[in-house]
Amino acid sequence: MITRKVISQFFIIIILKNALFSQSALLIKPEILDPERSYFSILISPDRSCIALTNSNYTTLEIMNQRISKNVKVSIPFMNAFQAKWSPDSDKLLLLRSRYDNKRRTNSLIVINQEGEFLETIVDFTTQNLYPLEWTGNNTLHYLSEEKLITYNLEGSDNEWDYPLVYAVNNKLFKKVNQHDSELLYTAENTILNVSSSKYGNLVAFEVYGSNIIIIDNHKMVTTDLKTGNAPKVSPNGKMVTFMVLEDDGYQITSGDVYIWDAITKEINAVGHNPELIEMNPVWASDELVSYIIYPEGLIETVSIK
Repeated sequence: MITRKVISQFFIIIILKNALFSQSALLIKPEILDPERSYFSILISPDRSCIALTNSNYTTLEIMNQRISKNVKVSIPFMNAFQAKWSPDSDKLLLLRSRYDNKRRTNSLIVINQEGEFLETIVDFTTQNLYPLEWTGNNTLHYLSEEKLITYNLEGSDNEWDYPLVYAVNNKLFKKVNQHDSELLYTAENTILNVSSSKYGNLVAFEVYGSNIIIIDNHKMVTTDLKTGNAPKVSPNGKMVTFMVLEDDGYQITSGDVYIWDAITKEINAVGHNPELIEMNPVWASDELVSYIIYPEGLIETVSIK
């Protein structure tokens, strides 16, 4: 079991409230963040120039755009930002929409640009369950319709396979690198959630519902079971995994800590380690910076692990 502990002296902790940094420069200027807003999840674009922030029920989406030094509040109706996905060129965002028609939930899948503007409808409102996956090129995206994998190219041309697609269907984890059949990587005892992988799929981390985090090193063919944790995220360089450990009293979250697992040393270390704060939903701001939410205040903090 992972417990609260003083972080290893290998890590120097620097708390940067309401600011996110790239490897060499400020990613989002502090004055752009709305001090009156409460955030719940963070989605950083691959080039680190944009951050998408949601509320706790994913019905609002703000894009902090460093390119234009602007905070864009997306105003598309029926928005559902759960599991939204940036394109590799950081120009587009794959996004769900959800509404109720005649007391039945219907879902749609759209693409918007980095300024929050509508670009294209991928799937119009349907009673089928839709789940955004990832992009394998700047114009090729993938999603699940019920349990069927669908690939779509925005330009109507050949599908791009610049990066592998790692995804889960129920309790099975797959990897797909071209138009041919997917490769089965892992079969879990329960539903697989929150799949995260390195750019070329060498390191994969995911959560098994009700139990633990599994990490697969495809180069060394090694599988590691962390025995606990939620929402793993693989670092951009594929060398570390950040995740959270939450506790509750059956009604509400009572504690939360963010940790890092090192793929080389196999060690687990705490990141923020403040017993007075509930830390959750970590993401990588760079290979050396982890950002996470302070709950329920909805503040953003970023920690250097260098």
